[in-house]
Amino acid sequence: MDNYFKLLDISPEVNIDLNLLSNQHKKLAALHHPDNLENSSSDDTQYKLINTAFKTLKSPAKRLMHLMETSGISYNKRGTVSDHLLDLFMSTAQLLQDTDAFLRKKSTTTSALALALLEGDSQIIQEQLAEQIETIETEQTRSLSHATEANEKNLLLENFARDLAFLEKWQAQLKERYASLF
Repeated sequence: MDNYFKLLDISPEVNIDLNLLSNQHKKLAALHHPDNLENSSSDDTQYKLINTAFKTLKSPAKRLMHLMETSGISYNKRGTVSDHLLDLFMSTAQLLQDTDAFLRKKSTTTSALALALLEGDSQIIQEQLAEQIETIETEQTRSLSHATEANEKNLLLENFARDLAFLEKWQAQLKERYASLF
């Protein structure tokens, strides 16, 4: 298994400097880009590996899982939402369902007047989505902080990795619905 921390010359920690990560990625990607090489096939795999490393370390959940793997810590990738995230899960699921129902209604509406009337609902849903995205980002920051503390104390990181993965998934779904409202 490749160690993405070593590859990008980043300290193997739960919480990393994302600016440093981005700078390291840009530097190495430019160095190994196939267009810059005489024999492009020779370094194409290295370029792809650098991009994979960047995407992995950029994601808090994937970074934590990679840190555990490179540290020899086994964990179960499958699991359930932690108890403290259940309310957030339920509210996110309900908001996603409500947004999908609104988008279906909007897509079948043909009258200009009916579309104009739906605009008020669209604004409300946009605000709700933005608020939920902010709540999830706050929870991600909190979970990452707790994972950092747990890592320093050599505690079980598996639950934090799973929680962060759920949060990232929900955040992506909410952002997708938010974008579709425009």
